[in-house]
Amino acid sequence: MTTLKIALTGGIACGKSSVSQVLANSGVAIIDLDRIAREVVKPSTQGLSALVAHFGQGILNTDQSLNREALRQRLFESSDNQQTIEAILHPKILEIMQMAIEKLKTRLVVVEVPLLVEQNLAHLFDRAIVVDCHEQNQLKRLLKRDNIDEKLAKTMISAQAGRKQRLALSEKLPTDVLENNSEILSLEQKAQDLAQKLLNL
Repeated sequence: MTTLKIALTGGIACGKSSVSQVLANSGVAIIDLDRIAREVVKPSTQGLSALVAHFGQGILNTDQSLNREALRQRLFESSDNQQTIEAILHPKILEIMQMAIEKLKTRLVVVEVPLLVEQNLAHLFDRAIVVDCHEQNQLKRLLKRDNIDEKLAKTMISAQAGRKQRLALSEKLPTDVLENNSEILSLEQKAQDLAQKLLNL
């Protein structure tokens, strides 16, 4: 059976996780690349060992687990650091993703891919879902969610692709855009409607 692979993406704090939860509750199989990303840097993994070999013991907690805040600081220090981290982790993440898809044996699967555009991963998928919102709403939600200062929040947003780039996915893949500028209930209803559409493809 060929599995229809659908990428779910959107900027940080745009509402991807909310959409993912609704799709899952509607019976759609979900794979979360953020969750896989956490698995590949657990203690004693090749991923974590490679990061430590490059960045040193300063990215570890006292229990030898990854200090995510320390790694995030390295990530935003330079584009070279970002490229190094991605080169170490992304092949491992995509390998586990592919194994998870094959193991599911479902007619369709939605994969939550935060960096779909940035990593040019569209070719791995058959369709896309973009959760989109205005930048001011994105900034407001990020500040509230992560309790960080505005400078860091803006840095995190600017490190990702812009709205225009994500919406341009429709030129490569059949794309559903879920606009998330109003109430969460509105987004949930849109996600429920989309789930029914996808399950009936």
